[in-house]
Amino acid sequence: MPATMNLKSTTLRRIFFGTLFLFLITGFNAQVISSNTYIRTCINKIECSSISNSSTLFYDENKNSFYLMVDFNNFKTGENSLDDWLNDLTGTSLYYKVSFPPENFLGLSNNKQKNFSLKGQTYLNGMWKNQTIELSLYSSENSVTSASNIGNKYDAYKVNFSLSIVPEDFQIHTKAHHLKETILIGIALGRINQLRSEDLELLGEAYNH
Repeated sequence: MPATMNLKSTTLRRIFFGTLFLFLITGFNAQVISSNTYIRTCINKIECSSISNSSTLFYDENKNSFYLMVDFNNFKTGENSLDDWLNDLTGTSLYYKVSFPPENFLGLSNNKQKNFSLKGQTYLNGMWKNQTIELSLYSSENSVTSASNIGNKYDAYKVNFSLSIVPEDFQIHTKAHHLKETILIGIALGRINQLRSEDLELLGEAYNH
C-alpha cells in the first residue's frame, strides 16, 4: 500500500476517534445526575415510606445557591397497596433553594466534611415557606469521577440533609388522603450538578422567585 494511502488512513482514524471522543464527552456532560431520596410519613399511626433516585441537586455559580428538585411522581413502586398514600403528592414536585457561598467548598480534604445551618425556602403546591436545614458537605476528591458527569467540578462533593414538610402548610392536607403528619424528605450522599442554562426549565418558578 502506498505511503500516502497509509497516511490518509491514519489521519481518518484519528479524525474518527477524535470525533467519537468529543461526542461522548458532550453526551456525558449533557446528563443530569439524580440523587437517592427517602420520603416518610404516617397515616393513622401506620408508617409509610418510599425510596427513589428522584431528586436533583444543582449549584448555581451565578447566584451562589443550591436548588433541590424532588419529583414525587417517581416514588411509586407499582403496587397499589403501597403507593396509595403517594396519590396526594403525585403530579407535584418540591423545590428547595438556599444560598451557599462558593468559599464553603474550600478547605475540605478527602473524606472530610463541613456542617452548615442554612436558611432557605421550600416551594410546593404553589406555596413558599421559609425553612432551615442542617447540611453536611463531603469531599471525595480521590474517588473515581462518574463517566456520566465528566466536566462537572462539583462531582467531587456529596451532601446530606433533610427537609420536614407539614402538609397543612402547603394545603396538601385537603386532598383525598388528608395527610396530616410531617413528611420527612432525606437526601443521602446527594450528587451536585453544576447548573447550566439548559437546566433552568427544570427549576421553573423556583429559580426566578
